[in-house]
Amino acid sequence: MSGRRSFSAGEARSLLRRARTATLATLNADGTPYASLVNVACSVQGWPVILISTLAWHTRNLLADPRASLMAAEIPPEGDALTGPRVTIMGRFSKIAPEAAGRRYLARHPAAELYAGFGDFAFWQMQPEAAHAVAGFGRIETMGAEEMFPDAAEIAALEAGAVDHMNADHDDAIQRFAEKLLGAAPGGWRIAAIDPDGMDLRRGEETRRLDFPAPVWTAGALRSLLARLGAETRDPTIAGETS
Repeated sequence: MSGRRSFSAGEARSLLRRARTATLATLNADGTPYASLVNVACSVQGWPVILISTLAWHTRNLLADPRASLMAAEIPPEGDALTGPRVTIMGRFSKIAPEAAGRRYLARHPAAELYAGFGDFAFWQMQPEAAHAVAGFGRIETMGAEEMFPDAAEIAALEAGAVDHMNADHDDAIQRFAEKLLGAAPGGWRIAAIDPDGMDLRRGEETRRLDFPAPVWTAGALRSLLARLGAETRDPTIAGETS
């Protein structure tokens, strides 16, 4: 790919990370496409994760044929819905252990704690093969999985420790992130998950997504960004208003 994307891989990946629901397309036994609504979360790298029951058609379909596509969309509140951005990920799903996905999934869907442990439910993760992103007229891009989902091994390795450290030692900063960067009512917020593109904050069953201004791929970059956000939110005049 040469030139600059009209809808970048990072923009498409961030859209997917912000999504709470998505349309899942699987194949019925006779080859007929079947579309269903699912809750969605993402691994640290950005691969889609779903929690589904063996009673559902889409689960039976994936057990027989793991090929699928998943579309996340941000529909504008009024006007033509097709002007809103959306991204479709194509790949293959496989079951994964709850330890590998549960915390991050529940960070996005706290209500799922009521049934995540039921015997007929399991976590499935898609291994992406390609992505097709649309962000309006003339902004249509198709890209490979390597472009949209760069390796995030360093952040994945430190994520759980970083979440624990922030919650234990920097509660005041977390409350400022929620209040000043996301417009949330202050008090009671915890960081539930971190990835290269942002973090998920949770208070009870309320969740908020904080997108980073740019992706971070190393421990040093993450520490620097969190320190900067902490400093900026102490004084609202600092962020872009003073030299």
